[in-house]
Amino acid sequence: MVSVLFSRPNHDVALSYLFFYSKDLVEISERLGYKTIDKQEKMSTKEIITSIIEKNKPDLIMFNGHGSPNLICGHKNEIIISDDNVGILKGIISYSLTCSSALILGSEAVKKVAKAFIGYKFDFALGKDPDSEASPRKDKIAKLFLEPSNILFSALSRTHGINSGACSGFLSTQDLRLLSHELK
Repeated sequence: MVSVLFSRPNHDVALSYLFFYSKDLVEISERLGYKTIDKQEKMSTKEIITSIIEKNKPDLIMFNGHGSPNLICGHKNEIIISDDNVGILKGIISYSLTCSSALILGSEAVKKVAKAFIGYKFDFALGKDPDSEASPRKDKIAKLFLEPSNILFSALSRTHGINSGACSGFLSTQDLRLLSHELK
């Protein structure tokens, strides 16, 4: 059975947006019948996340959080993945919705062990309406930044690569439009 792990901290305004938008992805994973492990807020710590990775070897991981070229952070900016433990991603497809973690960490993960690492080499820019911070779902500006990210992860979770053990290539524009429609 395919398993998907979500690390979803929610301790500041920017992460509250990622937290609320990624809820749709958790639901999609569940609808697809995948073993879905959703570690939210205080459960998004190094001890908990790395233990789950070691015990369950998820096929796909989505990391929400803050980051830098060498690390991915979870709850209260605790470092979850760094150069010291990147080997834990062996055979896993990871999507890191964190600033600049693909610059060094992602490249090293793929060179060493990971099946794939998708992330950002620079800061992840999140535009938002200050008047909507209390209700991220109603923020039309943030939607422009976060919906494409959700489409990417949704598409990734549906590829045959997860089920067959090999990444399956590219999605067509039509595939992305269909996935976008499903997320609405």
